[in-house]
Amino acid sequence: MSFLLTNIGNFIIGGLICLVSSGRPFFTSAEELHSGYYAQQKSDAGNTKGYRDIIFYNGKFLAVGNDGKIDCINSSGERAQVANAYKNTLNCIISNDQIVVAAGDNGIILFSSDRQVFTKVESGTDKNINGMAFRNDLLIAGADKGTILISKNGETWNSKHIEVKGNIVSISANDSYWIGITDRGEIIRSYDGLNWEIKDYNKEYSGYSKSCIFKKVLLTENRIVIIGTHDDGSPAVLFSSLGNVWTERLLIYHDDQGIIRSLTNKPNGITYDPAGDQFILACNNGVLFSLPSCTKCNVYAKISTNNLSAIAFTGGYLVVVGEAFSISVVRF
Repeated sequence: MSFLLTNIGNFIIGGLICLVSSGRPFFTSAEELHSGYYAQQKSDAGNTKGYRDIIFYNGKFLAVGNDGKIDCINSSGERAQVANAYKNTLNCIISNDQIVVAAGDNGIILFSSDRQVFTKVESGTDKNINGMAFRNDLLIAGADKGTILISKNGETWNSKHIEVKGNIVSISANDSYWIGITDRGEIIRSYDGLNWEIKDYNKEYSGYSKSCIFKKVLLTENRIVIIGTHDDGSPAVLFSSLGNVWTERLLIYHDDQGIIRSLTNKPNGITYDPAGDQFILACNNGVLFSLPSCTKCNVYAKISTNNLSAIAFTGGYLVVVGEAFSISVVRF
């Protein structure tokens, strides 16, 4: 396997290995676009600012991040600012093809029915909101300190508290239920959005698996995937069919010389490519890592010098965003 990385001014063009259903790898191109203005911005804590989440909506991608930034990104990686009137960091964004809702720190929720004008609505909480998921036209948001927010229209919200030890950092849903996770290794599940089961993965699997700090959860029709890190900082990826029994995926791959290596980069975002039947992770240090159904066919590709935070896939395009408001576009 080979990998090409060429610097051309503010553009980085590289090769990304992708897997088709046969499991045979092929090469396609990725472009990373930078703005000098964005790249120089730093947060108050000294960390580089950037995007936190991305979705595909109405033919384009919408990305959110620090300083209330909402940008529209096309398949060529060109961005146009949609909103930044509110300076709260936005951690998540979601759409059901009719409305768009973005949410983030200090309980901020922004609502839009046209993708162009976002209006602040009352969330009823000052907790940081970290993830959202739709199911049957019911929108659930997860926040710090066990806070759950519930809405039928994205504008009016009710809140409830569940007894978890950590902060709810991600929520996903399929046709059957919602599943959320906390940064203390807890897994929560609900069929109606009101009543939640709580399981402590670290407690249940103590002595069998390393303890985990969870980051993101993603549900498809018949699989649930949780990404995060172990207590020692190594990456962790858990798979389950129904959320009752969990199996940790071995994150090994063959490098360019055919040597077997293990992924060491922290995963921050995840998406699913149904045509290739593969999950794709966005990781620190500009790494993408694919997890196909073949457990021995994982693929590693470095497409950026920035930490990657979120990833979205549709059709033949994969758009990855990260720190310094970087954008990488991968064409399948």
